[in-house]
Amino acid sequence: MATQTNISSNQITVTTPITRLLWVASLAMVASTVANLGLYAAAGNLYPEVTAWAGASQAQVIGANIVYLLIGTVIFAVVSRRSQRPARIYWIASTIGLLLSLVMPITAGMGYGPPNVPPAEMATVVTLSLMHLLSYAISVPLFIRLGLE
Repeated sequence: MATQTNISSNQITVTTPITRLLWVASLAMVASTVANLGLYAAAGNLYPEVTAWAGASQAQVIGANIVYLLIGTVIFAVVSRRSQRPARIYWIASTIGLLLSLVMPITAGMGYGPPNVPPAEMATVVTLSLMHLLSYAISVPLFIRLGLE
């Protein structure tokens, strides 16, 4: 009598919410940083005063991107854990955060920038504001689409 044995190896990968959140946050940071540096370089080629302004450099673009998205990650974690409608609440919270973050480039154009730095030109203000919008447009859908189960 012959016996036939079928062995299957179905691997089940379990991702914890923290692992997923760290992965999505890292992806959002890298994608937003690359996009913002590209925008910064392109704007600098068209308007040299953008890259010449002492209040913003490539390192500051990278650092600000990481800080803003770390704050967004913490807010996303809290909202997704406590809300019944996390996508909607996070969208609202991130929109409010975007509007608050736009205060810095706008006031830099008014002369309220870093100490001992001249006011930013209009092209610089527009570029910095577009960089905030670009980060928002990249990171919010990533968090909502990939970060929620």
